[in-house]
Amino acid sequence: MNTLLLCSAALVLLFAALSFNVSRMRLKRRKFTEVTEAEVTKAIRAHGNAAEYIPLFVALFLYMNSTQLSPSVYLVSVAVLATVSRFAHAAGMFRIASVSERHPLRFWGALGTYICLFALGGALLVRAL
Repeated sequence: MNTLLLCSAALVLLFAALSFNVSRMRLKRRKFTEVTEAEVTKAIRAHGNAAEYIPLFVALFLYMNSTQLSPSVYLVSVAVLATVSRFAHAAGMFRIASVSERHPLRFWGALGTYICLFALGGALLVRAL
C-alpha cells in the first residue's frame, strides 16, 4: 500500500465532496427558504479553506512519492497527519452554526495543517541542499 497516494486520493475525494456540497447548498437555497445564508456561507468557507491547502498537499505528496523508492516514515507520518488535519478542519466547520464560531476540530485541523506545511517545506529544503 502506498500511503502517500492513499492520502492524496483521500484529500482529492474530500475536496470533491466539499465542492459538491457547495453546489447542493446553493441549489437547496434557491428551492427552499429554510436553508439559511449562514449554512451556505459555512459550506463555501469549508470548501474555500480546503482549496487553499489540499492542492499543495497533493502536489507535495505526489512529488515526494515520485522521487523515492519507498517514502520515509517521516513523510508518511506527515502525510497522514495532514490528511487527518484537513478532515478534522472540515468536520469542525460543519459542527458550527456560523463561520465566526470556534470549534476544537477547526483549531486542531488548522494547527495540524500548519505543522505539516512547515514539515514538508523543511523536507523540500533538505532535499534541495
